[in-house]
Amino acid sequence: MRAVRGAGRILLIDDNQQGQAARRIILEGLGYEVRTANCGQAGLQVFAETAEKAPFGLVVTDYRMPGIQGDEVVARLRLIDPEVPLVMLSGYVRLLALTPESTGADVVLAKGPLEQFELADTVQRLVPVGGRVRGKPPATERRSARAGAGPRAAAAHVRA
Repeated sequence: MRAVRGAGRILLIDDNQQGQAARRIILEGLGYEVRTANCGQAGLQVFAETAEKAPFGLVVTDYRMPGIQGDEVVARLRLIDPEVPLVMLSGYVRLLALTPESTGADVVLAKGPLEQFELADTVQRLVPVGGRVRGKPPATERRSARAGAGPRAAAAHVRA
């Protein structure tokens, strides 16, 4: 494992204030420092402004937002910092067949009843609070709804 500056800091980008507040409570309850942005453009600005002095250990972004959507946010974040772990959230994962490959994110999670558990598991796996990054999930942890990998498979897709 490697130590990473900002590993306990998360940027949460979501235009839905209630969803953003709920996710922030979950992440802060796990011990992370969370900074929020209410749209893709604001999230990109916050990320770029803090990249050198206080980088984020992970970014969680919604897919559907006004202006710049989540997949474009991910593409632009990759240009700033190709190594930052990126988690995409969407209520349209199945409908739009969103995957890590189609979005550029490391993990794609479906919004819904299991979201809080999936988000907590994913974030803790990618960026432990203690400041050590475990790295991206190995291929053996890959989940696919198409493969019928169990009841939680529809909720999360992980890039190998």
